[in-house]
Amino acid sequence: MRANAMELIEQVGLLPLVNVSDPSKAAPIARALSEGGIPVVEVTLRDKSALESLANVRKEQPETLVGAGTVKSPEQAARAIEAGAEFIVSPGLNPSTVKYCQENGVAIIPGVSTASDLELGTSLGLRTFKFFPADVSGGLPAINALRGPFGDVRFVPTGGISFENMTPYAESGAVFAIGGSFLTPKGAVESNDWAAIKRTAERAVEASLGFAMGHVGINCESVEEAKETANWFDERFGLKPREIDISFFAGKAVEAMKKPSFGRCGHIGIACNSITRALYQLERKGLKFRFFKKNPEGKIIAAYLEEEVGGFAVHLCGK
Repeated sequence: MRANAMELIEQVGLLPLVNVSDPSKAAPIARALSEGGIPVVEVTLRDKSALESLANVRKEQPETLVGAGTVKSPEQAARAIEAGAEFIVSPGLNPSTVKYCQENGVAIIPGVSTASDLELGTSLGLRTFKFFPADVSGGLPAINALRGPFGDVRFVPTGGISFENMTPYAESGAVFAIGGSFLTPKGAVESNDWAAIKRTAERAVEASLGFAMGHVGINCESVEEAKETANWFDERFGLKPREIDISFFAGKAVEAMKKPSFGRCGHIGIACNSITRALYQLERKGLKFRFFKKNPEGKIIAAYLEEEVGGFAVHLCGK
């Protein structure tokens, strides 16, 4: 049993549903998802052979974090944990199921869709919830509305999410991870097309990260030079200057450093939806980081790669 189940789910940011009647397919699905960058699955307890599917994943694909979904009672939770479940997901919020999991040291993500659900869940010490069914319950606007009075909670939206509408969820800081069966296409599962599932996972990871050009940093020798550089871009392109502790920004496109920093020429900021998710995927590929800048709350707001390119350092930043 991994103690960091919730941490890994957040790092991956995607939670595929596995719902198969043939237990022999569960582990190959999990393997394909892992190869595509998603080493986490939720095996839904909707089929009589689901516990066997779950056990197969745990045995044959040990690097994958496997949980049980559609858990509606403490008894179901107990059977799932015995079969190897490392976390539990429930469609609703049953206090008995929540307390059973807490008493047994197993993470649980219960389903909510109302403020009353959240009041009950937070009173039980929970801060992460499945938002289900996401699409018909109002989607991201409903999540944002609920987060107003419950600012410290985050959600795993599931139900009605697809590649066509996942981007706003991936960009939202209120979203802990995105769940759904769209990550395990029915046709690919039925035809044992594990390569197609891997490609689906890769596509989802790419969409979840949302890499884009953020800004270019220019190394200057002094505060005066940095200010003049930002003003140069303002005078010509209308990119309004803004001073922060270490630099002047010209709009969002150019950062003029008050003194030379990483990179012979400067740096390139690559924007992403989540630095947490980006770090996980890039480090999984073997990339290394040399410096992390954090805000006063300890959250990483910039992560510099060890590598440089064309005289420029490269760092991750939020959008």
